[in-house]
Amino acid sequence: MIRSRIALVAAAGTFALALLLGFTLSGASAMGGFQTASSYDDDIDDAKAQQEALEKKIEALEAELEDTDAAIVEAAKKLLETEAKLPAAQAELDEANDKVDEALVQQKLVADKLAAAEAQDQAISDQITADEARIDELQDIVAALARAQYQGVGDDEALGLVFGSTTSQEFIDAFAAEHNASRVQSNALADMEEIAAVNRNRGARQEAVRDYIVELKAEADALVVETQRLQAIAEEKKAALDAIIAEQTAIKKELEAQKAQAIAKQKELAAQQDATRDKIKELVKKKLAEEEAKRKAAEAAANNTGTIAKGVLAYPTAVPYITSSYGMRYHPVLHYWRLHAGTDFRAYCGTPIYAAREGRVQWSTWMSGFGNQVMVDHGIVNGKSLMTSYNHLTRSVVSSGQYVTQGQLLGYSGNTGTSTACHLHFEVYVNGDTVDPMTLIGG
Repeated sequence: MIRSRIALVAAAGTFALALLLGFTLSGASAMGGFQTASSYDDDIDDAKAQQEALEKKIEALEAELEDTDAAIVEAAKKLLETEAKLPAAQAELDEANDKVDEALVQQKLVADKLAAAEAQDQAISDQITADEARIDELQDIVAALARAQYQGVGDDEALGLVFGSTTSQEFIDAFAAEHNASRVQSNALADMEEIAAVNRNRGARQEAVRDYIVELKAEADALVVETQRLQAIAEEKKAALDAIIAEQTAIKKELEAQKAQAIAKQKELAAQQDATRDKIKELVKKKLAEEEAKRKAAEAAANNTGTIAKGVLAYPTAVPYITSSYGMRYHPVLHYWRLHAGTDFRAYCGTPIYAAREGRVQWSTWMSGFGNQVMVDHGIVNGKSLMTSYNHLTRSVVSSGQYVTQGQLLGYSGNTGTSTACHLHFEVYVNGDTVDPMTLIGG
């Protein structure tokens, strides 16, 4: 009953987490008992795979929670980590309870054997007592016959059996009585010896039974101690599982309490980021006005397509690995849709970040939400303004107004602004509007 209730609570916790974060983890089953070297290797591989899966989910969560208050991000991570612990904790509790159940079964088996042995001991004792009483009866019979013979034995009385009889029938009756008494006495002595021999065998068997009883009692006592030890372990496992569930409950309450305030901060931050992007649009508008003649000439040229083709930009990292793409994203905690206006590249803290195309540094400064940002103006490409920004840097190595070439070092990745982990948030602007960077990167 207790185990079923715990499993139900754990399942409820898992379902609640799925509603909150949009995904659940599959737990690892705990294995007990002796393991071979190969099974340990398998366990190590399983543990590594589970750890890698958890790290990927945390990385995905960090990307989804970008621009979110740090306290909420940390709480969401803890919630995900506690969810990952639940299956193993439940499996350990189930295993501990199974061992307790097994020990209780062994206790019952030993108790049944002990009861049977004690009953056998009592039965042997009852048989010995009954036979000793029978021996006492036979001894009394033999003694009585001996006394009777002693009192009536002699040659005269023996002759009297013949000469004292008035009739032949009297002689026969007297002789038969004397002969029967002797036979009864002989039989009684034989019965006494046989019963004594049987009781000696019973005594030996009873001694063996009592030795067995001593062994069973010792085994029963040991099982009681072992059962108590296993029950203590099961209680520890239950307490560990209850602690995980309690931690989950507390985290969920914390997230719910911070939700309204976080949404307000999110809106404020979005407004600040929009202001930065509006500033970019103003710069583009001014630049487009100044370059109107050049644009018209470029559009008239035979090789002017009027569009910016894929391949105009290079990757901003040496080993590109995308952790979050451009597009609409659903906030897993605050529950609303928003635009993720760039591409996130995995870039561990201090990873070099390079210019995606030649151009001039528009600014290298701190921007609200974006942290340390480098904005590069690539000029007019096929009649359209093209700019790129590199965000959340630990530091930059270029300054405003500096001309950079494609692949030139701009700075190093970091976790500044509202980033949840070290990475590069890369944005591309065509005529001042953000576009999917991957439509222009590569060939």
